[in-house]
Amino acid sequence: MKKSTLLAAMVSTGLFSGVAFADDNGVKWSGSGQLGFSMTSGNSDTENLSAGLLLKRESERWVSDLSLDLLRASNDDVDTAERYTLNTKTGYKFDDNDYAYYGTRWDKDKFSGFDYTITTSLGWGHKFYDGEEKRLITEVGVGYKTEAFDIDRTENSGVVFVGKLDYMRQITETTKFENMLVLEAGDDNTFVQNDLGFSFKVSEKFAVKLAHQIRHNTDAPLDKDSTDTLVSANLVYDF
Repeated sequence: MKKSTLLAAMVSTGLFSGVAFADDNGVKWSGSGQLGFSMTSGNSDTENLSAGLLLKRESERWVSDLSLDLLRASNDDVDTAERYTLNTKTGYKFDDNDYAYYGTRWDKDKFSGFDYTITTSLGWGHKFYDGEEKRLITEVGVGYKTEAFDIDRTENSGVVFVGKLDYMRQITETTKFENMLVLEAGDDNTFVQNDLGFSFKVSEKFAVKLAHQIRHNTDAPLDKDSTDTLVSANLVYDF
């Protein structure tokens, strides 16, 4: 009988999560990182890898964000998922709550039917509140999006309306709810991504996070599903 093993079933470890510090010029830096890996062998050979990195820099007048996300999966040496997403944003602060920004989102998903998509946008952001116990930040803007199709490498480009909602609420002393909504709406296709999660603090340094992601294209490429979902259970470490 073959032996089957399971390693770190969709478990992620957060690096620099919740860490923030200021340099000699008063610039505030913060960031977070996570890494998840699972593997089975025996009757079924599977591998799953997810990773993410987020860096933030904020000064008296400027705010900058950079995030990178990776997802890969295989079953019996056949790839079943491969996706890379890069987001960048630079904003000029008019006050503590309002800022104008320039942002870029690049996405390459091997199984979406798109060779890649890239969106650049200009917009306005507003912080309704942004503290340790609650956060609500919205962004709206206009951008230009290019979708390159896998089937023939043709490109579809046009103006899009972009929006973002970033929400967090500390429900109890040990439980936190977070939700991130991203929208890119154009004449030919509308893309929506929503990331929802509950974090349960189990010690001073560790928390367990249950997360659900949904990605939807109103006009997906031929023979491709319009909706993709991802469910994960993550172990987060703060230090």
